[in-house]
Amino acid sequence: AVGRARLESQVANMSDSTIETKAKAAKAYLEKDVVPILTRALAKMCVEEPDDPYMWLAKYLVENHPTKPAHIQYNDSLVLTLQEGNFFGEIALLSGKPRQATVKASGVVSVLVIGRDAFDRLCGSLIDILQRNMTNYSNMELPEPVPEPEKDAEPQAAASAPTPPPQEAQQEPEPEARPEAPKASTKRARRRGSVFVEAVEIDSTWVAPSYPHSPEELGRIEGYVAKTILLSLLDVQAKKSVIGAFQKMTYTAGQDIITQGADGDYYYILDTGNADVWISKSGAAEIKVLEYSPGGAFGELALLHGEPRLATVRATQDCVCWALDRDTFRKIMMSTGRQDMNERTTFLSKVPVLQELTPFERFKIAEAMEVRNFRDSDVIVHEGAEGNEFFVIQKGSCKCYKRMLKF
Repeated sequence: AVGRARLESQVANMSDSTIETKAKAAKAYLEKDVVPILTRALAKMCVEEPDDPYMWLAKYLVENHPTKPAHIQYNDSLVLTLQEGNFFGEIALLSGKPRQATVKASGVVSVLVIGRDAFDRLCGSLIDILQRNMTNYSNMELPEPVPEPEKDAEPQAAASAPTPPPQEAQQEPEPEARPEAPKASTKRARRRGSVFVEAVEIDSTWVAPSYPHSPEELGRIEGYVAKTILLSLLDVQAKKSVIGAFQKMTYTAGQDIITQGADGDYYYILDTGNADVWISKSGAAEIKVLEYSPGGAFGELALLHGEPRLATVRATQDCVCWALDRDTFRKIMMSTGRQDMNERTTFLSKVPVLQELTPFERFKIAEAMEVRNFRDSDVIVHEGAEGNEFFVIQKGSCKCYKRMLKF
């Protein structure tokens, strides 16, 4: 108050000419030295849209000082802790922005990872869910604005509000309702914990069938098996049995390889040609949801569930497929590969953001994911790096840090 009174007294004692002179000098100073700096800063700020404009502007002014002061210091500030079932990395995939936080393992951590290509190819419904819930995300990654959701859609919890996976899995809806992805809602039908069929009994004398293959065909099948997570986890002997048990089947363009609603009889790997995946929701017109090229594997879901096919796979060109019959598939899947996929699919069904997906969609995502393990303080993603992967924490917890300017 004293300083303000003194200033007012000084202004009152100035002549009009003095005030005018000082005003012109101040205007010239602002136009020459201040406005250009702030104009550049504000232009860049509008592009980056920082969550904290004050901190961003302070950092910009220091870093762009003509002398480039060497005494700038930063602190890594903890902004969020993520638990089992939480996910991160999706906003960078959706918006194209660099990672805006560093994520470190807190203790021993296991995460499921899916890359950008598989995310874009398989996660159509998941992308819709994530975009509807942009406003619920933490501030560590900044998305582009998206349209408001429909009135009957309620936002779901996301990583900014960690939700532990439910203790009891819920009941699966009836088969004919599965292809339809429900609208965002906090009310869901109960799902059961594991939709896999019970293991079949294996007679001690049982031997997997074996079909003739050329050396080139065996090489291709072996390559496909190595890249298919469901089969890649089998032991050496089981892989040999699987490779020998694949039989060749051919289909013409426009022919259905599998048909939605039919019983599952074979597991397929596409060898030549291309095929599209179609789903009819509640008897409506078919919707194309996926494409397969050579090496694509499909048909396992109905065999593992013991229930009707959830989608139609239709050849778009003349195709050659390698097919593994249901009995052989189930018996071989009693080994490591089946158990791993059983556990992974059950886990993903408990991740809140994935509960809206159909079993078919969740299974394909589970199949495309790989497991990575980290030790305490290992960096999983770096702030400022390009975002090419989406992560779900399977075991353990992570901490998210932002690099803050130290004053």
